[in-house]
Amino acid sequence: MRSVVFYNNKGGVGKTTLAVHCAVRSAVHLGLRTVAVGLDRQGDLLRWLSGGEAMIGDGSVHKHSPNLVAMYSPNQQPNFRFKVDLLVMDSSPSLALAGSVQTDLVVIPVDGRLAVDDLQNALPDLVQCRAKLLVVLNRADAGGKTTLTALRKATERVPNLTVWSKMIPQSPAIKRSSEYYRPVWDTPYGEGSEGDTLLRSLTDDILKLLGLRGRQ
Repeated sequence: MRSVVFYNNKGGVGKTTLAVHCAVRSAVHLGLRTVAVGLDRQGDLLRWLSGGEAMIGDGSVHKHSPNLVAMYSPNQQPNFRFKVDLLVMDSSPSLALAGSVQTDLVVIPVDGRLAVDDLQNALPDLVQCRAKLLVVLNRADAGGKTTLTALRKATERVPNLTVWSKMIPQSPAIKRSSEYYRPVWDTPYGEGSEGDTLLRSLTDDILKLLGLRGRQ
C-alpha cells in the first residue's frame, strides 16, 4: 500500500478538494483499490464522498464505489487491514499532525504567500517524516501573473520541497464541484474544463511519484 496526505497548516487552501479528486480518479477511473480518510474534524471529505448523506461521527465509514471507501478519523491516522493500493488522507491544519502521520508523499496546496510562510512552522516535522514533499499552487492566480511568478519563486526557495510544474487556477467548474459534492468531471460543464484536465493530471503525477499504475 502507498499513501499520500494533503496537508498545510493554513486552512482553506484546497486540501479536501484535491484529496477528493485524487481518491475518486484513482479508484473510479484507474481501478486502484483506495481508502480515503478524513483527518479533519470538520468531516468534509466524508461528507463530499457520500454526496452529503453520511452522518459524521468518529469511525464513520462510507462505501463510495466498488474500489473506494471513505472513513472519518479526526486527527488520528487509523490502523486498518484493508488490502488496498492507495491510502489518501485529508489532513486538518494541525501542526501536531505534521510529524505524526506516516506517509510516502505529502501534497501541500498553496494559495498565496501566507500559506508558504505559515508552512515554515511545520516544515521541520514534515522533513523528519522522510516523505516526499510536493507543493501545488492552487487558486494562486488571483493577484495576477506577476504575483504568481513571485509566489512560485518564493516556494522554490524553500528547501526540501518540489513544486508541481503546473498550477490549478481559480475555476468555476471546480467551485461547482464543491457545491454538488461531486468531482468536477461529474458536474454541469465540468467535464473537459481546464479544472478537470488539471485535477486529472495532478492525480496521475501523484501516482507516478508513488510508483503506482492504474489497473484500467
